[in-house]
Amino acid sequence: MNWFIFSLIGAASLAVTGVLDKFILEKYVHNSHAYLVALIILQQVFAFGIFMIMGAGYVYPQSLYGLMVGIIQIAYWAAYLKALKVEEASRIAALVYVYPIFVFPMAYFFLGEALSIGDIFGGLLLVLSGILISYRPGTNIRSLIRSPAIKFMFLFWIFYATYSVCTSYLTGFMDEWHLMMWLSIGNLIAVQYFVLKKDIRSEIRGYLQSGKTFVPAIISEEIFSLSGRGALIFAYSLGSVALVSSVAALQPFFTLVYILILGIFWPGLLEEEKDRRTLVLKVSAIFLIVVGIYFVS
Repeated sequence: MNWFIFSLIGAASLAVTGVLDKFILEKYVHNSHAYLVALIILQQVFAFGIFMIMGAGYVYPQSLYGLMVGIIQIAYWAAYLKALKVEEASRIAALVYVYPIFVFPMAYFFLGEALSIGDIFGGLLLVLSGILISYRPGTNIRSLIRSPAIKFMFLFWIFYATYSVCTSYLTGFMDEWHLMMWLSIGNLIAVQYFVLKKDIRSEIRGYLQSGKTFVPAIISEEIFSLSGRGALIFAYSLGSVALVSSVAALQPFFTLVYILILGIFWPGLLEEEKDRRTLVLKVSAIFLIVVGIYFVS
């Protein structure tokens, strides 16, 4: 299985994660940081499973680097959540998929990845397709640029691009499973800052009393999240981090497909805009996806 297939699996799995996150956040969550802590705590079950089956896989100093990259993961998650607090979710969604543009120069300078003109063109088309699928017609671009969320999204882009490049580097020193384990431990170290807050601890305890739906939903979310992040790590080990990140920008396309399917079987569960301008944008995005994949695959 090559990097392209792993990248598609990663994008498809993380799209499921996004849909589950939306459901859980709307139905159960008041404080998004508490939800993040709950996810990281649950994640340690999988990390412990890797340790029991495969051992520690300690490599000095790369395992310590893995811990630090895990902390960077929490940094970009926190920046993203902060941006959501000060700006509309639809606008933030359109900004998320700018990050591969930051990956390109980082991969060149730190990993020595030299891309062909075709690769760069295809990658940029995939990034643009992600933005178009997430973009809501009528959004004021000027107000978006001036939004206070931009400074948080800039941090998100930098931290996420750094995370992507670092994980690609670390796959040269340890196997992908152990890398996921060390990243998870780094995540756990980072969220201790949030655990110190009484209101967050109280909300996490409340999750367990939220009914029978919450626990299966959050376990499913973490399984798909682990699958998606793991698939991308495998992809980083096999191919260019810049191109993997570009293909990962197809996540909004998969999200759109899932929402349309859910709309058939469970109408009203998750709404999707279907006005003419929106459909034109999304059809245009699908065309860009086809062309972009042709150039990078």
